Amino acid sequence: MTPNIDRGLFGFRGRWASLPAWMGLIAFLHAVGLAGVVLYDATTVLDLTVMNLLFSTLIVLGFGDPDNGWRWALTAYATYAVEVIGVQTGFPFGDYAYGWRLGPHIYDTPPMIGVLWLVTLSGAAYWSHRLLPEGQPRANRLSRAAVAATFMLALDLIMEPVAMMADFWNWTGDTVPLRNYVAWWTIAFALAWAWGNSRSFRTNRAAGLLLLIQATFFIGLLLLPWTS
Repeated sequence: MTPNIDRGLFGFRGRWASLPAWMGLIAFLHAVGLAGVVLYDATTVLDLTVMNLLFSTLIVLGFGDPDNGWRWALTAYATYAVEVIGVQTGFPFGDYAYGWRLGPHIYDTPPMIGVLWLVTLSGAAYWSHRLLPEGQPRANRLSRAAVAATFMLALDLIMEPVAMMADFWNWTGDTVPLRNYVAWWTIAFALAWAWGNSRSFRTNRAAGLLLLIQATFFIGLLLLPWTS
């Protein structure tokens, strides 16, 4: 099943409902950002992270099912709350602190981290349902949640070294503890299972494409030299 783009959050219709056009624009902006980090000035470009993430999120939600607005809000809030607990106590991720590149902090934690969780989880859930469609053997809610959580874990493995270089967040001793990856997978699994029957988390192709764009962007940042 493909998403009904006429029922997006902002009522995208006609030419405004062109998924290729919007995702092409997002891919272009990420490509320009990557080129800027490599060829121009990493500090200036990375300072625009919040604006880029907000724009991408609005587009993704615009192609989602508006009936799931409360699930989006709850996902962003719940993951932000877990991150607040993590920063304040070290549980469940380990000892870390956020820099200021993800925007203003509340309780030493940027609310934008909840937005990041939301869009990446939506993308991971989309691809898990593409890999395990209805009717396929072992294609059930638990297996899809496990696949989605594994996609999330793969993205985190790519993001962690880049996040420290970019001052998104930093770990005590500059070492990412194993418990962070265990916690990341577990939380992603729980949310993907909870929303397993949610149409917006199953069919939002925009979220799936954004996940691929983000992964490519972070791989580029990881492999290419930065200009400062």
